[in-house]
Amino acid sequence: MEHQSESKICFNCKGSFTIAPEDFGFYEKIGVPTPTLCWQCRYQRRIAGRNEWVLYLRHCSKCDKKAVSIYNPDYLGSVFCLECFWGDDWDRTAAGVDFDFSRPFFEQFAELRERAPKPAVAQFRCLNSPYTNQSQDLKNCYMCFACDASEDCMYGNWYFSCKQSIDCSIVNKSELLYECLVSSTCFKSTYLVDCKSCIDSHFLKKCRDCQNCFGCVNLRNKSYCWENVQLTKEEYFKKLSEFEWSVENIEKTRRHLNELFLKYPNKNYEGRDIVNATGDYIYHLKNCQVCFSTHKSEDVSYSQDASDMKGGRDNTEAAYNEMDYESEGIGYTANNISISRCWNMYNSMYSMNCFSCDNCFGCVGLNKQKYCIFNKQYTPEEYLVLKNKIIEHMKKTGEWGNFFPIEISLFAYNETVAQEYFPMNKEEILAKRWKWYDRGDRDYKVTVKSNELPKTIIETPDSILEEVISCNSHETGADKTSYFNCTTAFRVSADELSFYRRMNLPIPHKCFMCRFQDRLRLRNPRNLWHRKCMKEGCENEFETSYSPENPEIVYCEKCYQNEVY
Repeated sequence: MEHQSESKICFNCKGSFTIAPEDFGFYEKIGVPTPTLCWQCRYQRRIAGRNEWVLYLRHCSKCDKKAVSIYNPDYLGSVFCLECFWGDDWDRTAAGVDFDFSRPFFEQFAELRERAPKPAVAQFRCLNSPYTNQSQDLKNCYMCFACDASEDCMYGNWYFSCKQSIDCSIVNKSELLYECLVSSTCFKSTYLVDCKSCIDSHFLKKCRDCQNCFGCVNLRNKSYCWENVQLTKEEYFKKLSEFEWSVENIEKTRRHLNELFLKYPNKNYEGRDIVNATGDYIYHLKNCQVCFSTHKSEDVSYSQDASDMKGGRDNTEAAYNEMDYESEGIGYTANNISISRCWNMYNSMYSMNCFSCDNCFGCVGLNKQKYCIFNKQYTPEEYLVLKNKIIEHMKKTGEWGNFFPIEISLFAYNETVAQEYFPMNKEEILAKRWKWYDRGDRDYKVTVKSNELPKTIIETPDSILEEVISCNSHETGADKTSYFNCTTAFRVSADELSFYRRMNLPIPHKCFMCRFQDRLRLRNPRNLWHRKCMKEGCENEFETSYSPENPEIVYCEKCYQNEVY
């Protein structure tokens, strides 16, 4: 049956959205109704159940030892430290119950989830890196999230094959980076945004294959450039030696770079090698619509922070999966509907924290099991009959095809990734009957205010390691919605101090979480606008994450290539 596009009104935000013809075939194939929420509200719902970078110390529900956890100490459900969770001395089906057809599915699932043990954090094969989450193969890393195969890194997310880097987001195959965003194969550089293969450079945006450049935009294969002006080697190093690396001067330079940035064109999207695809930060895609930070995928739509996918819809933080729908935190999966934080999962539905499982429905915390419903074991024949009965029941209650509601999230909204992309204040969150968590007063005994710190790292003594520094955001009373997880104060470790001295960087004036949130604001919103190329004489139109209300110059890909390369 051939379908036409269909407009609908989002049940949540009341905005209009479109069901594309190719989406109808997908929904029919997996047997779910068309969505009642627009793709942004579906995305918000998924990440409102994902606490990625807010950590606590709490006791393991099994061994009672203290462990780093994404679950706050007030959470009463069962949480196991990693050693206990992966141990073989407990029965993962002990929390199992029969499904009650007189009650809604999500209500019963929430009760099961409280009883069934969950891992304190998600990490695999990490060495000396307890303060990490959603990560694997890390060594000597601290406060790193959604990272892989990295070493001696601190305070960041999406480090891939990186070493000795601090305060970076989405960096790949790089070393000795500081405050860099979406950059790859770079070395010994600071304040890079959307850069590739840059060495010994600072304050660059959208530069490629540059060395010893400072404050530049859109450069290719250049050296010794200062604010896009070519200098001799001697002139460049003279200016660099005269630059004072203080917090005040760094912020002034960053503001100036933003002004310079507005004078140069931007391509309508970040990425390359796409065929019939829309979104931002998209690479090697074919037939993919409305995707963000998505790589090497085909026939997928409405995905975020994902790679190596085929034929799915609405998947977030996903990799190596096929024909999955409305899922979050998944890898090496296929033919699943609404699963969360699951790996090696197949033909399953509405399950969380399950690993190497097949044909499981409404399960929590299982490992290497098949044909389970609500953590109870069934024969394949029993499983199929009961599964189909539950699906019919969920259709009647209006739950079938929807992801887990925000109302039953394990986390308070302000603990989750949703607060980053869809920020709300406490009153707005509580008005929707979602959770808010007040961590309580930290009561740190501050010994140094941020404005009292030494101006440069050269002036900074070793005694800084003994100080408790107040966060500048907390001192100035910054907006609580913007800095919702400010730690109010922080300390500097010996390894951190050594890094700052090596890179000639001043001690930061903000805590990790505030620096992190500042960095994420440098990215465009995860939204798309239909616009026309701003190059005079060009009539090309496109989808872009650059809002028409903002002052950036936006070109189509062809005009951008002609201008920059």
